Amino acid sequence: MAKPEASKEVRRKQLIDATIRAIGRFGYANATLTQVASEAGLSPGIVNFYFKSKEQLLVATLEQIADEYSTLWQSAINKGKVSPAAGLDAMIEADFHPSVCNFEKVSIWYAFWAEARSNSAYHEVVSRLEGDYLQQTETLCNRIIAEGGYQEIEGREIAVGLNAMIDGLWFDCLIDPKAFNRSEAKRVCRIYLASVFPAHFAGGRPSEGGPRRKLEGQNDGVFGNVSPAIDPDIQGRDAHRARLAVALRKRLEPVGKLKREALAAAVGVSVKTLESWLEGRGEPSSWQMGRLIPATDAQLWFEVYGLIHEEAQRLFEARLAQQQEQALRDRAALDALRAGKAIRGEHNDN
Repeated sequence: MAKPEASKEVRRKQLIDATIRAIGRFGYANATLTQVASEAGLSPGIVNFYFKSKEQLLVATLEQIADEYSTLWQSAINKGKVSPAAGLDAMIEADFHPSVCNFEKVSIWYAFWAEARSNSAYHEVVSRLEGDYLQQTETLCNRIIAEGGYQEIEGREIAVGLNAMIDGLWFDCLIDPKAFNRSEAKRVCRIYLASVFPAHFAGGRPSEGGPRRKLEGQNDGVFGNVSPAIDPDIQGRDAHRARLAVALRKRLEPVGKLKREALAAAVGVSVKTLESWLEGRGEPSSWQMGRLIPATDAQLWFEVYGLIHEEAQRLFEARLAQQQEQALRDRAALDALRAGKAIRGEHNDN
């Protein structure tokens, strides 16, 4: 009895994998059951035997890629058994894993995101996945904040920023897959985390961070004991909302070509919600941002998040300079100590 059931699951997965390839080649709207059957090397009638309709096949496809993605990042963080910094880093690795971040899979995600506003089955799967991911990211950020004693930082803000950044980098993969650099994308995310969690992502890599205690006699370095400050005009929720409002107003009538009603419908929100973004009173979730970008243009992402990248780079370079200065001072102190010991040794010999 188990053998036919196993064979059925294998065939279903074969058809779902073929659907992914068909959508990647022809697009969501143009992919047909005949094309799916061709990709799978099967007859069209076989598809109808396992799936009653194209819609049922598409829902199964979305559920499979959602389960695969969720399993990947949840296993990556080892269910909280690793440090929170290592957990966030593992999630970044999972997000840009070749099995997740490739042209076909990203095409699928953006297609389903776009359709979710009018399809309750898609919306349920996407919303659940989005919520679980954001909650886990926020939990890890809050653990780092508590562990490291970071002040004036909210875990949710950092989590939303990281998620939106990842969505934007996925969009780069979709627009120009040949030029997309997976390692560079991961580095950008780590630089962002290093700018807000310097003790945990020193040098752009996760570390066992925490409150740092100054050793006796240790020099404060070129910046004293004060870390390079985050520019409040760039980082923070208010600054993010302000940039988003300006960028959206440029694209909406009467200045731009888009109508508010059409844009709200494309993103899957009410006009009232869109108005709150334009007035700087609210902001889209990372999932909504992922749909807002293709509904407008890729430049929107750079206008909203480009300054954050530049600020993260500035902070990273400033902290690197601070560390290098400290290393030079420590080396000079060590050389002086060795010289002193040598002089005392000569004195004793005499």
